[in-house]
Amino acid sequence: MVLLLGLLALSGCGEEPDRIVTTETEDGRWELTLEARKNFLRPGESLAIRVVLESLAGQPAATFRDTIDFIGNAGSVNPSRLTFTFIGAQDTLYSGSGVTTKFSDWITYEMSTRGSAERQGEVSALFRDLEAVLKIRIVED
Repeated sequence: MVLLLGLLALSGCGEEPDRIVTTETEDGRWELTLEARKNFLRPGESLAIRVVLESLAGQPAATFRDTIDFIGNAGSVNPSRLTFTFIGAQDTLYSGSGVTTKFSDWITYEMSTRGSAERQGEVSALFRDLEAVLKIRIVED
């Protein structure tokens, strides 16, 4: 019995998925975070997920526009893409106030109605060379 419990602990079975997942680009310039209020859903339920992209290198020199793409496993993600703009320090046409080094928005993950407790839902966020994966446990009634 002790051996079986030890094997389960080593294999990661029974571990709860994280509610917050943070990943950084290889060059260390960007950090992407996915944050959910809970880490489990019943089939057919929805979950709001906060997406935060932060420049770890400060305000970029030039203004640029980019996207974060989302892929759902055992469910769907809406929207499947977020588009954002970071204003560069050298942009003389920008008339807003403040330095923008962080972008934040929300997506919704909807669990498939055919989910089973043996499977796991996932939301993958893709930005440049990184992938952040938020895992969602499927629970039955």
